Amino acid sequence: MSYSIIIPHYNLPALLERCLKSIPRRDDIQVVVVDDMSSEENRRKLIEMQETFPYAQFVFCEKNGGGGAARNRGLDEAKGDYILFSDADDYFCKGFELLLDKYSAQDNDIVYFNANFVNTDTEEPAKIPNHVAEIISIYKKAPEKGEKLLRYYFGEPWCKMVRRSIIQENKIRFEETKVHNDTQYSYLVGFHAKKLAVCDHPIYNYTIREGSVSRIVSDDTLLTRVSVFARKNRFLQDNHVDFIDKMMLWPFKYCQKNHKNDVYKRCVAEAQKYGFDEKFIKKQLQRHRIKSFLFRVQRKICKILGVKIPQKNLAYS
Repeated sequence: MSYSIIIPHYNLPALLERCLKSIPRRDDIQVVVVDDMSSEENRRKLIEMQETFPYAQFVFCEKNGGGGAARNRGLDEAKGDYILFSDADDYFCKGFELLLDKYSAQDNDIVYFNANFVNTDTEEPAKIPNHVAEIISIYKKAPEKGEKLLRYYFGEPWCKMVRRSIIQENKIRFEETKVHNDTQYSYLVGFHAKKLAVCDHPIYNYTIREGSVSRIVSDDTLLTRVSVFARKNRFLQDNHVDFIDKMMLWPFKYCQKNHKNDVYKRCVAEAQKYGFDEKFIKKQLQRHRIKSFLFRVQRKICKILGVKIPQKNLAYS
């Protein structure tokens, strides 16, 4: 088996069907759908869907464990030499399997592909920044910087083809958290992969949909974000990787802006568990404010002079 494509699913049968239709039926492609205990009605729809896609393997979880748990279950079922992930509400580009064949033949440990960002209903280009395309653009101009961003900043599991032995030998799993359950998987496969390739052709359509888990902000998600990214930064520092993921600071900025002082204190306590005290956090926040101010000044000057306005650096925003 050449490839295993793992798709976690929860109550989106119509969009899952669109995703499955985008994957060609081939003997060397294993498709694993892991249902994270959808409603009884939607589980029945998936059972019916098995008749339409008999080559896909449907796994039904006995409890709702979230996206991380579903992806881990998919890894348990995977048999392919290479692992890919898709979200149920996204779908692949036509002919993407030809690019998989091209890069798997090169014996890479990990391959990073480009993506389209589209509206889930109209399938037209979405009006939001495409961080995957931006990182790959950086890679083409400055390979060393771009490679670091791909390995340690690009946190989603899709658009990555990873050798399964890398995952198995290093016991890499997804965290079973409500948000950012894919962060640990992404930086660990990036860290352990030796031979890397980058393809600037899109193989995947990432869809923008209101109400998705990653767009919901609550006190619990703020604390989880601090925990996930503080743990990530601790790992990178301990392994002498010169990179700090500024996503760890986002909950602190959010708390300050929205006057959530109690949650701010809880976030500080969470960061301290991984060796990042309030002094460090305040210093990083101050640096961010200075960079943001200088960026705004730069944009104003460019606008006055009538020259191209630069885009904000996604890695340090």
